[in-house]
Amino acid sequence: MATEAGAMPIEHLLALKSVPPFSALPPDDLALLVERAQPRTFDAGDVLVADGVPITSIHLVIAGRLEEERAGRCWADREPYELVGGVDALAHTGEHLVARATERTQTLELDRNDLLEVCQDRFSVLATVAAGVAAMAIAARRRLGPTAGFGVAPAGVPMAVGSRERKGLAETVARLRAIAPLEATPIHTLAHAAEAGELVVLEAGRKLWRAGDPSDHLVLVLSGMLQCTADDGRQRFALAADEAAGVLDALALAPRWYDATVASRVTAIRIETAALMDVLEDDPDTAVSALIRLACVTAELVDRAAHEATPV
Repeated sequence: MATEAGAMPIEHLLALKSVPPFSALPPDDLALLVERAQPRTFDAGDVLVADGVPITSIHLVIAGRLEEERAGRCWADREPYELVGGVDALAHTGEHLVARATERTQTLELDRNDLLEVCQDRFSVLATVAAGVAAMAIAARRRLGPTAGFGVAPAGVPMAVGSRERKGLAETVARLRAIAPLEATPIHTLAHAAEAGELVVLEAGRKLWRAGDPSDHLVLVLSGMLQCTADDGRQRFALAADEAAGVLDALALAPRWYDATVASRVTAIRIETAALMDVLEDDPDTAVSALIRLACVTAELVDRAAHEATPV
């Protein structure tokens, strides 16, 4: 039966700092999270996360071991310094996830609302959480078959190349809103992001980036098509209009995980990652909403991977 354990704040701080991507946070930010968390103890066989119930909290395993099932399949064993339910809690999903202690286990439980409150107050925490969510999205895509889970890319709608006139800005804002994590973002925030970007035209055959390159920007495709190949050569996919190429790598602060080559002439908006993060930092409500939407998209990818491929 689950019980509360005695508090060990220093050990909990060190435990959280051992978990990517929280290891990059300063002690003050870590303390904000730890002081809101509750220590829990579970006996072998106790269920932390039950099937059919949306997840409302995240568990950091301190000692012991947990097993996860997703969509009725064995999914993962969670050992000390691993998280359980992170993306699902943020997305308020996880109905197909079951987590059970296989031996006496201690965890640190953080309520979803407490985490989101800290994210709203400390953008550094939000950016760190977003990096972890984006990294999990990449891991899920790597397990979604030869096209990484991308559908057939539609033909892009050409956009006139020229100055930043009002019509061009309005169209760019509309295209930004088509990106899943930004779909609920207020118009004025997207307008700032659009203004921070650079309109570019890329001719067929140009190498946009290679796997392993730094991920310091994203490219919002307005028309044309990019042909992409994963770094291991096992996945090939196309990105066309309204796709944000490189957004997951940029948010995850990870090197590019695929080569991107212009297959047909591309018109796009290039946005530096730092500029996009500056825009979001100035609008905390929007930043939290974008984080939740990113988590929803990632949870969907992980559920697809559970049904179609091998565990993440």
